[in-house]
Amino acid sequence: MYLPQDFHDRLVAEVKQQILSDSIAVYLPRLCYINANNLNVPILTVHFEGADVLLMPIHTFEAENGITCFEVYPSNNNIGDGFGLYGNYAQSNFLIGYDMEKMTVSFKPTDCTN
Repeated sequence: MYLPQDFHDRLVAEVKQQILSDSIAVYLPRLCYINANNLNVPILTVHFEGADVLLMPIHTFEAENGITCFEVYPSNNNIGDGFGLYGNYAQSNFLIGYDMEKMTVSFKPTDCTN
C-alpha cells in the first residue's frame, strides 16, 4: 500500500507508538522490528466512502528471517507525490465486489486458503 508522504509519516509514528515492544525498531528503509516474536500490532481501518475495511496484521506487516516490517510505503518516490494505492497485501483474504451499475466496491473478509 502506498500513501502520501505526510500521511504515511504520521501513520508510521502512530503504529510505532501503538506497538510498544521490547523488540528493536529500525528503518530498512521502512519501519521494521528485529526479533519480533510478540508484537502488539494494531488493527488499521481504511475508510472508503461507504465502507470501512479492517486491516489485520497479516495485511500490514510481513515477517521474514526474524525481521518484521511494516508494508505501507510513502508514494512520493514510487508512484507520484500525493497519490495513494490500495495494495495487494491489503486486499488479501477479502472477496472484493464491483457493482458497475451503482459504481460501488464492497469488501467481504474471507479465508482464501479454503
